[in-house]
Parts: sequence; structure tokens; C-alpha cells
Amino acid sequence: MDSLQKIVDILDKECELYSILLDLSKKKTQVIVDADIGELEKIVEMEERLIFELRNLEDKREEWVTDFAKRRGVTPGDVTVSYLVSQAEGPIQERLKHLQDRLYGIIEEQKQVNQINERLLRNNLEFIDFSIGLITGRGQAGSIYSKTGGADTRQQGRSLIDKKV
Repeated sequence: MDSLQKIVDILDKECELYSILLDLSKKKTQVIVDADIGELEKIVEMEERLIFELRNLEDKREEWVTDFAKRRGVTPGDVTVSYLVSQAEGPIQERLKHLQDRLYGIIEEQKQVNQINERLLRNNLEFIDFSIGLITGRGQAGSIYSKTGGADTRQQGRSLIDKKV
């Protein structure tokens, strides 16, 4: 099997794994909203396995791209999917075009889902930080004396958690 066919086969496998990763990211959005930590841990674990598989496939793809580039007299960095489409013919060219479109769509959608998940996580962290601040009394006046040295007339806030300064 020639290097172009191997590259196409690997791209096809990568596309499938990226699609699964996208589905997990979408599922993660609802899990974050529901604050289901156990399910979130499972999803992250599955994502890590997929990323490991993708890393292995990417290493293989790079080997085949290097082989393809040597045979064509170009540098491996010049071998993009667009370049492969221009070099292929017939069914392989059509398959590459389809993979290129599909990968582009998956990547764009993954970016959007990642932005949503990032905002949700940031909001959750801000809420947690706010809640801890309320419980610990953070942000309240720290001394009972005024700037003139006399007793401050403001009432000190009370905290649910004892803390030592």
C-alpha cells in the first residue's frame, strides 16, 4: 500500500476519533451544568484515552507524510491535506476532500463547545469563590480600630468559619 493511501486511512481513523471526542465534549456541557462530578471524571478519563490514541495515530501519520514527502521531493511541512488533494486522483481525491471538510467542521464545532464549557467552568469557579468568601467573611473590615486610633463604630462581620490572623 502506498504512503498516500496509508495517510488517508490514518486521517479517516483520526476523523472518527475527533468525532467521538466532540460528542464527549457536548455531553460534558450538560454534565457541567448538572454539576455531576462523578460523570465529569468519567468523561475526562475517556477523553484522555482518546487523546492518547490520537497521539499514536498522529505519530504514524507523520511517518507516512515524511515518506510521501521524500518520494515527491518536498518537505514534510508542505504536505497538507490540501496538498494531498491536489496530488491525488479519483476516489482517493474525493475521499480526501470529504475528510478535509469533515475535519474542518469537527474542529470548528469543537472550538465552540470548548468555549461554552470554559465559560460554564469559569462561572462555576466564580460562584464557588463567592460562596467561600461569604462563608469565611472575606472582604470584611479586618481591624476594630479607626485610622485615628479610636474604636471603629462599624460592627464587625461574623464568619461561619473561625480563622486566625
